[in-house]
Amino acid sequence: MWATLALAGLVAVTPEARQELFSRLKRSVVVLEVSTTSGQRAGNGTGFVIREDGLVVTNQHVVEGHRAMTAVFADGRKVDVTGVLLLDEAHDLAVIRIDATGLEPLELGTSADLKEGTQLFMAGNPLGLDFTFNEGVLTALRTKGLPADLGLTLRDADKQSLLQLTIDAEPGSSGSPIVDAEGRVVGIERAGFASADFAVPVDTLKALLTDEVLATEARPLAPVPWLNLGISAVVLTALALFLMGRLRAGGRGTPRAQRRFSGYEE
Repeated sequence: MWATLALAGLVAVTPEARQELFSRLKRSVVVLEVSTTSGQRAGNGTGFVIREDGLVVTNQHVVEGHRAMTAVFADGRKVDVTGVLLLDEAHDLAVIRIDATGLEPLELGTSADLKEGTQLFMAGNPLGLDFTFNEGVLTALRTKGLPADLGLTLRDADKQSLLQLTIDAEPGSSGSPIVDAEGRVVGIERAGFASADFAVPVDTLKALLTDEVLATEARPLAPVPWLNLGISAVVLTALALFLMGRLRAGGRGTPRAQRRFSGYEE
């Protein structure tokens, strides 16, 4: 048990318990280094182990559109991400498989019993600063989502339950586990705006982790480059044939559609 006590409605965590908690998180959190379909480095995200045979949770936007990913552990180990089991765009969640076994998963708690004022913790990769420990307070349970007129770029934020936190999560923290003082995951970091930070409740994740999803064979992250090149070649060939056809027709000036758009008719 963590050395904790109730104090003014919060959970006061001793320095020793805080150090133990961070040490525990570092064994289960990974930095996700991502590459685009062209092989260029695209940045970093964060994920955390949920099963010892290599299942990791992160955000959908960390995974989507990237051809290659590498999971880096706190001890320096680097392993490949071999595929994806789940991409949920609506809730910005993903489950991926990494090439590793014998891992130490984090326990999934529940978000149903959370109360405003609860002290929560996060381990992530803000601004590329690997394995940074942070803490804050749950300031609101947004069970009906966020007001649509806020103008935030958080997709579908007005349609889903979110946790609002005071934890300062910079870019790179996406996919970080939000845990309670016992080290149980209660949320998944999603995005921060000014003084407010938002996480997906863990109960949303648990509802998606069906037996069917967990038994799914991991599929590739994104189309391989030669397929993209093949599609590009088809498009370029079609364009070249079109232009050649125009030239053979005598190059009759501006195409009809463009002339109409310019205010002219034949």
